[in-house]
Amino acid sequence: MKTTPYEINVEKTVDGMDSLKIVLLADTHFGYSMGTAQAKRIVKKINAENPDVVCIAGDIFDNEYDAISKPDELKEILKGIKSKYGVYACWGNHDLNEPILAGFTFNGTEDNYNDPRMEEFLTDAGIHLLDDEAVLIDNKFYIVGRRDASRCEKVEGSRATPSQLTESLDQNKPIIFIDHQPKELDETAAAGVDLDLCGHTHDGQIFPGNLIIHLFWENSCGYLRKGTMHNIVTSGAGIWGPNMRVGTNSEICPITVHFNN
Repeated sequence: MKTTPYEINVEKTVDGMDSLKIVLLADTHFGYSMGTAQAKRIVKKINAENPDVVCIAGDIFDNEYDAISKPDELKEILKGIKSKYGVYACWGNHDLNEPILAGFTFNGTEDNYNDPRMEEFLTDAGIHLLDDEAVLIDNKFYIVGRRDASRCEKVEGSRATPSQLTESLDQNKPIIFIDHQPKELDETAAAGVDLDLCGHTHDGQIFPGNLIIHLFWENSCGYLRKGTMHNIVTSGAGIWGPNMRVGTNSEICPITVHFNN
């Protein structure tokens, strides 16, 4: 697993804060292939960055909660994440119970459902779930967690638009979105978002997927600027489907956000 750092500038003033250190994490896919050993590596790398806040951009689970062999041990490992302001997460498209065959899911079945144990797991692990909602951190900056577009189609029905999520926020303060899939980038930028954090793509995960994934996403992995908004998409810390990566890397992304002080 590698560490991929970013530095960005947000043209806003934050009282008493020149910069903010975020660690972006996504696509752990705890369950069939990912477990306690990978969690220990992830936590060690996050804590080495001494972050102010940790943002998890979905796909924490790999569809079936019962696929986690040691859930209590895994919770305790994740509770070891150290950050000044805490750990915040949004759901991804795999964070629900969904039938799997040979590592792959099937859309449109009647067996898809929210497993309450997933949300209980996050609570027990000290991870704050943001489900189409915003939180103001220390009266300095906002973190907004979006519902996942695909997950909504399967179990939730709809999600708020970016402008609906920001309309009641103080636009003079930095606004950070966590959205599992890098969709609606123009709408998100127009809503006044400063930093949009995503995952989902795995950067293609397996060659030659990493060469063609950019055909499907405006930003399939890495950094993109849209007006004044910064979009960062991580290749993810885990794997989905085949238990391998070829030509891509698992990663965490430390992001240093500089302000106008």
